[in-house]
Amino acid sequence: MTAALETQYTNGKVLAPPLEPFESPSYPLGTDKWGYDLLSMILYGLRYTVFIAAAVTMIKMAFGTIIGLYAGTLKRTPGWLIAFENAWSYVPLFLILYFFLAPISFNSSLKQNVLIVYFIVIASIISIPSIVSSVRLKTAELYKSVYIEAAKALGAGKHRLIWKHLFPQLKETFLVMFILEIVYVIALMGQLALLNIFVGGTIMRFDPIIYLSATKELAGLVGQARLNIYGNTHILVAPLAVLLYTTVSFSLLANGLKNRFQSNYQRTPWIRTGHEPLIQPSRKQYGQKRSFGHFLPQKQPFLH
Repeated sequence: MTAALETQYTNGKVLAPPLEPFESPSYPLGTDKWGYDLLSMILYGLRYTVFIAAAVTMIKMAFGTIIGLYAGTLKRTPGWLIAFENAWSYVPLFLILYFFLAPISFNSSLKQNVLIVYFIVIASIISIPSIVSSVRLKTAELYKSVYIEAAKALGAGKHRLIWKHLFPQLKETFLVMFILEIVYVIALMGQLALLNIFVGGTIMRFDPIIYLSATKELAGLVGQARLNIYGNTHILVAPLAVLLYTTVSFSLLANGLKNRFQSNYQRTPWIRTGHEPLIQPSRKQYGQKRSFGHFLPQKQPFLH
């Protein structure tokens, strides 16, 4: 990725950037207009995209799950909490991130790691209320179950009810929610990239004005290459295809896990007792009784 392709003459063919995909075995996805290998940049930036999305999701799921579990066990939900959840659901989170990141993203004097941590912290904090709302509603519904009433009658405290009875019942739901939130964070990074806010910093060059991603993460590669839609489209299509493939893969994984869990719940459980059945099958009984003469077919009554 650090070595740029220079104009060269190879096997009777002139190779000059931007190189088209599959035009050279050394550059399977081609190069950008500066001669940098697109495949190398995509593989280099993919780790940033997945790591940042997973980090944001882990933080907000951890705090949101804990707060939501305890809020769902309240006897009466405060009115201000419901009003805040309803109002926050209409707030576009990428605009909040934009106003926080715009002053420090363009040609920032801060290091890339600092900017990445700043994005992770802000994105996690503003996303916690939506997680709290979802977990609270699921917990409140499950808290009305009969086995919870039985556990409370036996003297179980709130902490035991949450971590020994409620959390095990919701852990599959939390796993599916975790994967879907990764998709949401990646989409959030893509929305910011359309506004030239790249995670890890934006390099702004003048004459002409262009915006480059400092970390080369996938959303940043798509954002900096969006002007190539009218020419050299492979510079835009290659990272965009990988970004879409990543989000679709996580979405399919979440749907597959959800269908798997639902099929397991709908299946009738088989409990092994450790005892062999005492009653033999009906056909075997019929054959034995008939052979010893203890069973005779009944006669049909006469019709009068």
